[in-house]
Amino acid sequence: MLSSKQIEIFYEVYKNSSMTAAANKLQISQPSISKTLKSIESNLGFKLFIRKGKKITPTDEAKELYEYASIVTNQLKNFNYIANTFRSKSLDYINIGTTPSLAETLVPDLIIEYSKIKPEARFNLINLNSIDLIEDRYKPEIDMTICYNAQSISDSRNIIIAKGKHYLISPKKFNLNKNIFLKDIVQYPYIEITNLLSLYSESSIMSYFIENNIDINFQLKSDSYSSALSIVSGGYGVSIIDELTAKKANKSLVNISNILDTDFTYRVNAIVKKEVTRNDCNDFFNFLYQYV
Repeated sequence: MLSSKQIEIFYEVYKNSSMTAAANKLQISQPSISKTLKSIESNLGFKLFIRKGKKITPTDEAKELYEYASIVTNQLKNFNYIANTFRSKSLDYINIGTTPSLAETLVPDLIIEYSKIKPEARFNLINLNSIDLIEDRYKPEIDMTICYNAQSISDSRNIIIAKGKHYLISPKKFNLNKNIFLKDIVQYPYIEITNLLSLYSESSIMSYFIENNIDINFQLKSDSYSSALSIVSGGYGVSIIDELTAKKANKSLVNISNILDTDFTYRVNAIVKKEVTRNDCNDFFNFLYQYV
């Protein structure tokens, strides 16, 4: 039976077609690589490489085993990644994965309110976009996810902590009305929010453009409501952003318009795994449940 280190050495030699390159990658001596390969072949009872001078050619058996060595090596890398994550995780903090926009709007308000009850609580905010949060919500470094429009799944507790609608924002110089139809903005540069899960899962703005033949002048893309607001505040383009971010707008720079076509709504969810045992995380989640 081969050790994980022997499998790793075989994998690197095969991948790099060179014992010298494998030695450099693994930071061990080339003679050690050669000695280990001979030991592996002796253990297996067949050759893995045909050696001609400095050139090595994998045998048919090596080609077959390489696929499995790849799986083992990648699993070891994943194991080490998870182990290092646990080692570096902020265990004295409630680690919240959230979007940049929510980290600037709703989440600080929640933390401030909770600190009035438990001033000793400590938080670590991890900023990702909603798509990454949905995919990575159970990574070890994240205790709780707060994001837009997360669907419930069987192994999680999921509560809605906020709801709202979207507004059109525009620079003051455009002098747009407080109530507006989307067909009236086609001549302006449009900033599209590309983070689909945060914008489109409740009601699709993009689908509305297509279904109603509204020829929007797409000029810029952003995966954050807050960055779109910053750009509009600087005098460029129009965008559709959530109600929470719109409340942060500087009214001397930005017009905020109701969209008359239809309501484009959103919700904000807080999610934890059902088996979470940390009292501080559970206490904050229960606070959110009551806060709603």
